[in-house]
Amino acid sequence: MEIILVSRHVPANFDSMGDLMVPHPIIVDFAIALLAVSVGFDLLASVVNERDLRIVAWWTLMIGTVAAALSVVSGYTAAPADAPTMVTETIELHRNLGIATLVCFAVCSLWRANNPSGFPERYRDAYWTLTFIGLAALIVTSYWGGLLVFKFGIGLFPPS
Repeated sequence: MEIILVSRHVPANFDSMGDLMVPHPIIVDFAIALLAVSVGFDLLASVVNERDLRIVAWWTLMIGTVAAALSVVSGYTAAPADAPTMVTETIELHRNLGIATLVCFAVCSLWRANNPSGFPERYRDAYWTLTFIGLAALIVTSYWGGLLVFKFGIGLFPPS
């Protein structure tokens, strides 16, 4: 699939500014980065026992979870209604994995909501298990989202 550019930044075949304002790819990048960084900082804080790392992990978890919720909502609005069956099935899988990712990290966020500098001591193993399930779901969701864009061309401008 080829994108034809009028200048360095504007595709020749866009109809309106609305075509350039699809928020899903932008929002989802924040969710992926923030949630992955949150897990990384929690792991690092567990090794070096540093309170400030827990605070960074907490903030990135909270903001990343909000970004994940916005990603799910924006994904619903970005999904094409007239896609072929194979693409629709891939979109449904991507959507369901995105919801599973959101649920995992939303539960983690609620679990830690009242204690930014601490870490759940009670049921610690359950928390880590849920975190790693969420991280795995995030990675798999990202893979299927990339497949939708780079294999099926979802979200790209059609050639003119």
